[in-house]
Amino acid sequence: MLAANFNEIDGFRAVARDSGEIDPLFNSSQGMGMLRQIRDRSAVSTRNTSKGALLKESFSVFSAARAGLPLAKVRHAIMNGEVLQKTAFHTRRTIWNALKHRYLAVCADWIGLSLATSTKEGLQSPDYLSLAYLYFAIRDRLIFDFVTGPIWDRWQRQSTSVDRADYLSFLDQQAEKFPKLKRWHESTRKKLAGNTLSSLRDFGLLKGTQRKQIRRVTVAPETVFHLLAILTAEGLEGRAILEAPDWRLFLWSEAEVSNALGELAQMNWIRFERGGRTVILQMIRMPEVSYER
Repeated sequence: MLAANFNEIDGFRAVARDSGEIDPLFNSSQGMGMLRQIRDRSAVSTRNTSKGALLKESFSVFSAARAGLPLAKVRHAIMNGEVLQKTAFHTRRTIWNALKHRYLAVCADWIGLSLATSTKEGLQSPDYLSLAYLYFAIRDRLIFDFVTGPIWDRWQRQSTSVDRADYLSFLDQQAEKFPKLKRWHESTRKKLAGNTLSSLRDFGLLKGTQRKQIRRVTVAPETVFHLLAILTAEGLEGRAILEAPDWRLFLWSEAEVSNALGELAQMNWIRFERGGRTVILQMIRMPEVSYER
């Protein structure tokens, strides 16, 4: 990761890296207002019954964006078979709807071009996998609650195996908060369970086939910064950021969150100091669009 130099351009704070180009996207109030809209607060959904992680498909799309495809033309490119050429029209439309919801519905420039930049390191790189996983999870309430709830609890207890029955039990518990789940057909519930576990395996959080094992994903600093920016936009400060349940997506303890934030401080992206219960955390870098060609 290259060192960052900071410049003020027309009221926007942008980061100018040694290579690549910069589009100053946000000033602090505009950017933080948009970031507050990222988290999925809609009603629970079965959207993941039709498609899973879509890693290869999303990587193809964002690789094309890195090669010059404007994000505004991604839908046209997918629907017309300019990317994902081998799939049927209905399948391409389903893929587009899923990718749009995860990555391009809110803050499309920042999220989309950050993903485009990360494709340089390859499909299986922590740079791409961890960032794609973050938005896959935070843009779907059931995924987020499953990972930060039952998956995290099992990890804490060092009981690291999980299967479809565990997810179905989770849905039963969620039905107490969201009664609409009680109306879902059993076939829908089982398909959602299978696709959820397969997706988490593709992103690296699980391994195995039938009875899966929980494991940590490797998280890139850029992914840490994205989550920090979202939490800051939502009004969290200091210790509340360290204690946010969102870090459970990476199976991180508070000490591990502190280490990751310390790495961002060394990169001069944030100011971070911790002494006892006192935590000082300030943003230096602001959300921006950076990309390399």
